[in-house]
Amino acid sequence: MGKVKDDVSAAKPTKNPKAKPGGGQPRMFTRFFLNFLETSLYKPMQGWYARLYTAIGLGVVLVSGVYLLWQSIMEYEVTARLGIPAAVLLILGWAIFRIVHFPPFAEFLIATEAEMNKVSWTSKEDLYRSTTVVLATVVLMAVFLFMVDWLWLFILRNIGVLQFTGGGSFGSPAG
Repeated sequence: MGKVKDDVSAAKPTKNPKAKPGGGQPRMFTRFFLNFLETSLYKPMQGWYARLYTAIGLGVVLVSGVYLLWQSIMEYEVTARLGIPAAVLLILGWAIFRIVHFPPFAEFLIATEAEMNKVSWTSKEDLYRSTTVVLATVVLMAVFLFMVDWLWLFILRNIGVLQFTGGGSFGSPAG
């Protein structure tokens, strides 16, 4: 066995006395809020499909919510009935656009698209063939289990273990 040195302690990391908490960078919420005021695009040609489909998904949720809002304020006058949902749609639509260009989230979407491009997708013919095999197996297993269940029901009825006549529903006393 090796010898342990007691007089040498592990080196402790030193702090920079001038550094502020958070490393001097703006906090995440501040960066997120400042992102809404920008008009620039963050790495516009990278992760384009991931950003597009994310924005479409969030847009569908937004449009559904605005439609429910519009339905709930039908008793208001026409300007409020159309203006409030339009304002919410514009503000949250801008928010969705800025969210997909927020650098940490955009980096995640870029990395996601890069990983999805590495996936080896199956061909359409292989997919049909595999689906057919799975469905045929499920049907055959269902038929087999039905036959086994029916066989045990027949055997147990004939030896007098089951006294079920089939007159009642499940859970009710059989007549």
